[in-house]
Amino acid sequence: MKRAFGLGAAVLLASGSTLVLAQSQPEDLLPPGFDQPAPTPAATRAPRPAPSPVPSPAASGAPAMQPGEVIQALPGSAGAGDAPTLGSGIDLAKLPTLEQLEAMSTDELDELFGLKPKVDIPAAAQRSMARVGVIDPDEGGLPVFSLAKQPAGLVRAALAGSQGPVISRWGHILLRRALASRLAAPEGMDPAEFAALRASLLNRMGEFAAARALVQDVDTANYSPALTGAALDSYIGNADIL
Repeated sequence: MKRAFGLGAAVLLASGSTLVLAQSQPEDLLPPGFDQPAPTPAATRAPRPAPSPVPSPAASGAPAMQPGEVIQALPGSAGAGDAPTLGSGIDLAKLPTLEQLEAMSTDELDELFGLKPKVDIPAAAQRSMARVGVIDPDEGGLPVFSLAKQPAGLVRAALAGSQGPVISRWGHILLRRALASRLAAPEGMDPAEFAALRASLLNRMGEFAAARALVQDVDTANYSPALTGAALDSYIGNADIL
């Protein structure tokens, strides 16, 4: 009995010592592998720089353009295909030759060199070309639009075809009054041409005073070559060369 009790006590003591030894060891709370050092990375070689291209002999004379650069021509420099110009900006290629200058008329030369006189009549003082003449309908003249709806070719042929005075005295007076009336030009005819045809016919009829009054109703800025000739004939017929 005592031997059995002694064996039990020895077993209990052995198990208790095992429990004490198990509790006395510290427990590692870190995750596995945390205390192991990280492997050092292998050294990598730096890439070699690409060799720069060698400039060709043909392109070595001109400076190389970098990306984003813009070459702008200097002011006043002309390209290879531009025509030479004077310092004032006149294109020499547009100047006429000596033969062309000799063949030009006086009016063409005046216009070319800027010698053509300019009229400085104020806008408020300029006269309209819509109605040209000296006798108003209230003064016994023809209505303003008497010939406005007539064909321009018919009116032109009638005025240019009359070459002399009218045989009938009353017909002469009526035609003179009609030509000197304040009229609108036929549709499709320039008012300056209409005035020139009327003034020329008045000159051929011997009515130089009426022709001069008619041409003086038009500003000289609106004169055509035909109207200028009719005006000169009327001045000469009136002995008014000034």
